Amino acid sequence: MSRPPASLEVSDLTFHYPGAEDPALREVGFRVEPGERVGLLGPNGAGKSTLMRICCGYLPVPRRRNAQVMVGERSVAHDSLAVRELVGYLPEQVPLYYELRVREHLEFRATVKRIRRRERAAEITRVIGLAGLEGMAEVPIGRLSRGYRQRVGIADALLGSPPLIVLDEPTVGLDPNQVQGIRAMLKNLGGNQTLIFSSHILAEVEALCDRIIILSRGEVVADESVSSALATDTLVVEARASGAELRVCVERAWAALDCAEPLRAEISVREGQATAVVVSGEAALDDLAAAVGRAALEDELALVRLEPGRRRLEERFAVVTGFREEHTPPTGQGGDA
Repeated sequence: MSRPPASLEVSDLTFHYPGAEDPALREVGFRVEPGERVGLLGPNGAGKSTLMRICCGYLPVPRRRNAQVMVGERSVAHDSLAVRELVGYLPEQVPLYYELRVREHLEFRATVKRIRRRERAAEITRVIGLAGLEGMAEVPIGRLSRGYRQRVGIADALLGSPPLIVLDEPTVGLDPNQVQGIRAMLKNLGGNQTLIFSSHILAEVEALCDRIIILSRGEVVADESVSSALATDTLVVEARASGAELRVCVERAWAALDCAEPLRAEISVREGQATAVVVSGEAALDDLAAAVGRAALEDELALVRLEPGRRRLEERFAVVTGFREEHTPPTGQGGDA
């Protein structure tokens, strides 16, 4: 019982909890295209769970002039029930009926979600398979481990193939093998269902997502593709050469680009190979790479690596949330390690 994926659009969303001095969300706005996989990140208290609850219809959209939350063509503010039929939601604390068996719980939830009676058995079997609950269908939920209870919550969210899946910390409590299984399952949703999930495991987000949205103090501080978040303005050059030979090569390449700013590079040597991390500055990375390649060919240097630098998602997260400043190599040629 497949349905096409839905978009999610949030505009000018500010939200106050009663009695709170500061808003939980401040003028939040973004758009998620149908079929995208988006990681929602932020420090504790950044507003991630609040935002998810509003998008799912569990918290009201504030009555502000331009505030709007749309799932597909449906307004969360004006058509909340219809929106809930489009969304599969896993809250951080999964509500389960511990006295019920897994299949009984999912049968009850399928009834609540108004899945047709003749389709329920097949749909429950499908989500049990997706969530890795085979062999657990007749086990009372109260006897399951925390990891398997989390899987029951994920199976519940997937019931009925909702066009938008919203998961708040979906791998909490899972062991490493279970995490790998859930990651594989979530990755397969891409294109078939729109996926938004929060996680403090940034490597998980990096592996699963097309895009990230980072919140800090209730505001969107980054909204970019994962590839952009991981990209730097540096070029990594590695060659079977001495540090001095590679430095000369990089200097010649930089001079050929006729840049007004000075070269910024760090050069290190290890086990007979030299590595240079060069800041592209005003030069395009492709142009810099081509210039280094030509200089290396003329100098008869054996290049081992020539590619844009990458950072971990943790580094980008720390920068945009104000934990630390962006780091680039200092001005100058650097030195041999």
